[in-house]
Amino acid sequence: MPDLAYLNGQIISIEEARVPIEDRGYQFGDAVYEFIESFDDHIFCLDEHLKRLQTSMELLDFPPVSISGLKDQVLNLFQRSEYPRAGCYLQISRGVEPRAHSYTNTVPPQVVMTIKDLSHVDTVVNTQGIRVRTCEDYRWGMCHAKTVQLLPAALEQHRARKAGLADTVFISREGHVLEGTCTNIFIIKDGTLITHPLDTHILPGITREVIINRICRKEAVAVEERPYHIREFYHADEAFLCSTVLKIQPVIEADGKNRPGPARTPDQKNPGFL
Repeated sequence: MPDLAYLNGQIISIEEARVPIEDRGYQFGDAVYEFIESFDDHIFCLDEHLKRLQTSMELLDFPPVSISGLKDQVLNLFQRSEYPRAGCYLQISRGVEPRAHSYTNTVPPQVVMTIKDLSHVDTVVNTQGIRVRTCEDYRWGMCHAKTVQLLPAALEQHRARKAGLADTVFISREGHVLEGTCTNIFIIKDGTLITHPLDTHILPGITREVIINRICRKEAVAVEERPYHIREFYHADEAFLCSTVLKIQPVIEADGKNRPGPARTPDQKNPGFL
């Protein structure tokens, strides 16, 4: 089965998919998105992803989109793909109209999806650990909306990879650890899981929510959602990044120093959260 695309109600091959040049997502980054995965034909947290998508559209003053109708289309695309392990990229732009900074909200939003086979992607948690760098946050002020305005994230992830590192972690002007380029971040200190609170500076990650509300609450792991300084990050007992795509990635080095958590091999007993 070839990889498929969904374009405003029509399912076609990805190679056939085209959007107009005056789409506001292309012209202004005026679009929101989600990435949804399936494992053994089970779609991970679909309702949570769609709820966040709706919140992002509301934050950006988008015209209404039927979430129940969108859910039906997502389910249909997964079914049509016949991939047990698949990834669906869903993007909604404000629509197509003559280029101008102001918008009318009178044109229909443009809905685009692609679905691809992820059977080749490893789902085993990385126990070797990753190395990261940090930089001062210079993104726009609405990071809690999941938009396609990702240039700072793209630049900083490229700089990390160019330096042989896995990711860049954004730090506020006050020195607080925020999130990675496409991940939330946690530290562990004295048995307590600590992460930045939900506000305009970070994305409300779905995997973040699962870790806090489905795992830690159930297992009685102490959780603190509070700002924490980069010094705490450097001296944490453990640290990890998480996202839908990356799952959980233990951090063993930040800025080339003060390893926040020991590296472990798969045959070593894990002494901590991971």
